[in-house]
Amino acid sequence: MSLAGYVIHTPGGDIGSRGTGYTYVLAGNGLFLEASNNLLEARLLLAQERVRGLPLIEPELRLHHGRIPAHLLALAVGVLSAQPDLETYAAIVWSGGEYRLVVPEQDQGEAHVTYQVPPGTVVGLHSHGRMGAFFSTIDDLDDQGFQVSVVLGKLGALVPDAKSRLCIYGHFGGVKLSDVFHGPICVWESPWYD
Repeated sequence: MSLAGYVIHTPGGDIGSRGTGYTYVLAGNGLFLEASNNLLEARLLLAQERVRGLPLIEPELRLHHGRIPAHLLALAVGVLSAQPDLETYAAIVWSGGEYRLVVPEQDQGEAHVTYQVPPGTVVGLHSHGRMGAFFSTIDDLDDQGFQVSVVLGKLGALVPDAKSRLCIYGHFGGVKLSDVFHGPICVWESPWYD
C-alpha cells in the first residue's frame, strides 16, 4: 500500500485506492485531500472546480476524542502571554485518556521559535508576540504534519488575536476555533488566509 492514494468519488462509489498517509479525492466540486489517524480525520479542499457527473463532498474535521475544552486554549494563551516579547510554542496533546497542554523545550527569540512537536499533538500553538497573528513562510515550513495549527498575536492587548488552520502534510485550509474547542473562546479570531 502506498503513502499517497488517489480516488474518484463517483455516484456508484469511490474508484481508486486510499493511501496509508493521505488520499487525493476528485469530487463534483473539486480536488480534496483526506487524512486520518488515531487523533483526527479531515478533508481539505485543495482546488474548487465543477466536475460534471461526480457527487459533491464537503471539507470536514473530526476529532476522534471530541472537541477540546476551551479552558486549554485559555491556558495556552496565558502561557504564551507570559513572554510577549518572545515567540513561544505549546501543544495540546491527547495523552492518558485526556487532552493536555504541553510546553516542550524550545529555543526562543523575538522572531523565531524552534521545538520538537510532542507525540499525540492535536493542536500546535505558537505566538508572534506583540505583532498581529499571521502564518509566516517559516510557519508553513514548520506545519508539515497532520494537525490544527494556531498562531496567537497581540499578546500585549486585552484580547489577543488568533488565526487557525488545518494542516495536512504541507497543505493548509481554514478551520474555526469553535470547530476545535468547546466552550467560550478567549481570543479574537480572524480568517487564516488574510
